[in-house]
Amino acid sequence: MNILITGATGFIGRHLLQRLKQDHHTIKVLSRNGARASQMLGVPAFDWNYAIEEAPPEALENTQIIIHLMGENLGSGRWTGKRKREIYESRIISARKLVAAAPANLECFVCASAIGIYPGEGDEVYDESYVVPAQVNFMQTICRDWEMEAAKIESKGVRRVSIRTGVVLGDGGMLDKLLPIFKLGLGGPVGHGRQWLPWVHIDDLVSVYQTAVLDSRYQGPVNTVAPGPVRYREFATALGKALHRPAFFPTPAFILKLALGEAAALALNSYHIMPTKLIQEYQFKFKFADLPAALEDLFIER
Repeated sequence: MNILITGATGFIGRHLLQRLKQDHHTIKVLSRNGARASQMLGVPAFDWNYAIEEAPPEALENTQIIIHLMGENLGSGRWTGKRKREIYESRIISARKLVAAAPANLECFVCASAIGIYPGEGDEVYDESYVVPAQVNFMQTICRDWEMEAAKIESKGVRRVSIRTGVVLGDGGMLDKLLPIFKLGLGGPVGHGRQWLPWVHIDDLVSVYQTAVLDSRYQGPVNTVAPGPVRYREFATALGKALHRPAFFPTPAFILKLALGEAAALALNSYHIMPTKLIQEYQFKFKFADLPAALEDLFIER
């Protein structure tokens, strides 16, 4: 298949691109710096500044699959008004422009999304049947509008999949920020530690994307989190055990709020999410369904 990927130089994108190359797909990339991306990834890459440019037609020519991963890092810095606009527009405007430029032979549009579309409160379990209400918080607004823009491709007869991702465990993302703290023996639960933390191993996430581009059953929103949900304190304990370090130093919620402002919600919200469609409709087999096995795989050689 001829596949175009945005956000391919990021943590998830790099892993996904390597898997797709192993499957002998023809891959092109859109990036802010096409020359750098091409050198890093070993595939053709095109410059694209989504904020001021339309998607380049030469990149989209003969494209059968678009995988859209582009988006400003949610966990980078305080959520000032300016930063929130950057986070929002990097997802919504880029998706809108890709849909508008979609070639006639496009078969599937797979777009990243996140579990932030859910309320992020308490112990209630959510799956893809959840209907987003009119009044929502910032994270829900981003994810709702992101998915709405992607869904517009369906009016062109193109299958759309929105991958609602939780915390991705691998050699990047949240673990990159936690590892230095935990390796010093200073890790532990955040806030009260009872909040639910939806996670997924990078190998399973890549497998979902890999399958979604070819399996016509995959359509609409798909929760991509492991079926073994844990609370944050369980996660901290398991990570400490995997690293052979203690993990009992709590980080009070007020400290996070002082340091990060509204962005502290990324660690303090509670998301009890289940991958209902993956399990019940698509019979997806998770390689890593429980947290200790996932962490052991990641740190067995460290």
